[in-house]
Amino acid sequence: MRTTKNSNSPKKRSTLPAGARVELFQQLLNTIPDPVLVKDCAGRYVWCNPAKMKEMGVNALSEIVGKTAGDFFSPGMAATFRADDELVVKKGQPILNQREKVIEPDGAIHWHLTNKIPWRDTGGKILGLICVSRDITQLVEAEVKLQQERNLLRTLVDNLPDAVYAKDTQGRKVMVNPGDLKNIGCRTEAEVIGKTDFDFFPREIAEQFVAAEMPVLKNGTPLINHEEMISLPGGERRLLLTTKIPWRDASGKIIGLVGIGRDIHDQKMAEMKLQEERNLLRTLINHLPDPIYAKDLASRKIVANPGDLKNMGCQTEAEAIGKTDFDFFPKEIAEAFFADDQMVMKEGKAVINREEKMVSKDGKTHWLLTSKIPWRDAAGKIVGLIGIGRDITEKKELEAQITQAQRMESIGRLATGIAHDLNNILTPILISIELLREKLQDKEYLNMLTKAEANAHRGADIIKQMLWFSRGLNGNRGPVNLQQLTGEIAQFTSENYGNSIRVERQIAADLGTVHGDSAQLHQVLMNLCTNARDAMPEGGALTIAARNADVDGRRYVILEVADTGVGFSPELASRIFEPFFTTKAVGHGLGLSTVHSIVKGHCGFIKAESEPGHGATFRVYLPVQV
Repeated sequence: MRTTKNSNSPKKRSTLPAGARVELFQQLLNTIPDPVLVKDCAGRYVWCNPAKMKEMGVNALSEIVGKTAGDFFSPGMAATFRADDELVVKKGQPILNQREKVIEPDGAIHWHLTNKIPWRDTGGKILGLICVSRDITQLVEAEVKLQQERNLLRTLVDNLPDAVYAKDTQGRKVMVNPGDLKNIGCRTEAEVIGKTDFDFFPREIAEQFVAAEMPVLKNGTPLINHEEMISLPGGERRLLLTTKIPWRDASGKIIGLVGIGRDIHDQKMAEMKLQEERNLLRTLINHLPDPIYAKDLASRKIVANPGDLKNMGCQTEAEAIGKTDFDFFPKEIAEAFFADDQMVMKEGKAVINREEKMVSKDGKTHWLLTSKIPWRDAAGKIVGLIGIGRDITEKKELEAQITQAQRMESIGRLATGIAHDLNNILTPILISIELLREKLQDKEYLNMLTKAEANAHRGADIIKQMLWFSRGLNGNRGPVNLQQLTGEIAQFTSENYGNSIRVERQIAADLGTVHGDSAQLHQVLMNLCTNARDAMPEGGALTIAARNADVDGRRYVILEVADTGVGFSPELASRIFEPFFTTKAVGHGLGLSTVHSIVKGHCGFIKAESEPGHGATFRVYLPVQV
């Protein structure tokens, strides 16, 4: 019959003999790294394993057996050990996992995790105690260091003005600092731990926080310098610059996030206000017609408005930034600008309403009324200058025209007087010549009279021109067909100026009607064409053009005569309309003066442009009859 094992049947005894078991335990105790010590009830050492002997600094068991703690440790330390021992041997109460600070015989301080249990005989009588200890000095030191680091970190976190907090993967707060408590409206950390943003903020704001934190918690993607709006307990809304990074455990698993928020509301509002002021200032600067600029201490441009860009020949501000006047203007002009700049920045003295001559890239001369003031930083240190220039070219030209007109008027009055006197002188001479011709029969004398008469008539013609110049004779005024007039002039010059001069016509078909004297305007064009021919002794191109144009809101017809001749300097351009001034070897200097007088008498004006060796262009502006 099969029998079943009874769970209450006695267990089988070990098959090892008693001696073998003792030897096994002996080997085990001698092998383990933890020190093992056996004491009797009097506190005398009975036995210890090699680990304990090493700890005690002995080489043989005989050096420790029969001795007590007082033989190895200080009286105070030995008394502490004895008190614990008596608790075990007298009351049979074990001491488990007790941390002990031990000063070893060599003076070193160690920490032990100690277990002391009663040592009993087979009858249960306490014979002493068994002490098993483990050196946890490194663990204790690591714990102390970790606690110090925790205290340092917490002190830092709690004293930061920014809001600092940590959340678990469910968005529950696990750590907050005073900055975050202030934002939430709580006094202690205990009021916050375990709660979420939904417990403290309006739902729409809390949902925004959750949405922003999802990539951090799920993917470990940090959120850097993200602007968040929070609502304070009183309802005030503040802007935070927030950074949120994943919080990981030792294995790298994301267990939450750490967030830092800095209140930038006031700074943001100040920046917005400053930006508005900058935009307003920039709009004002960009729409002022005057050139406005700023330079650093090396006279490099750091701000340039459209007016200044136009002077430099730039399309965008980027083309000018970092460059100096030497990059845009002739050397002598740039040097003058630089000298002014350095005086302003070194001496801190402003330059106010100084007239400056400027030559642009296209070679045109402009005049600016310039003011330069030192630019200072918040501490009052000069860091550059600010310049404002007003184009006064037209004003200078007007002043020159007024001066020229006054000079011409004075000369005109003089010429009128001289013309009358000469006319009075020439009249009897001409009469006398006629009378002498009737009396003389000799051919030689008659030829002399003919030459004298021709010279007298030439003098009369000059007098007539002087009178035209001085009085601007009105002549017979009426509508003038400028297309026909310019066509006739072009035809005449083509037929009479020779093959070396090529005449080009550029006459618009829709020229406006001008009210004036056709003969005088014919004289204007003929004088200009004659001067152009004389300026091209080796031949060249003569262009006769006419077109409509609007100038300062008024309609004009522009008559233009251009040549490719020798040209003249800008200095001569300011004098060529003066009476009796000429650059020709043979000439009386009244041709262009007469032209100027006739044009002025027709309520127009004339301009001349030229460069030596590059020809000349004369433009006559005649107002269109309305």
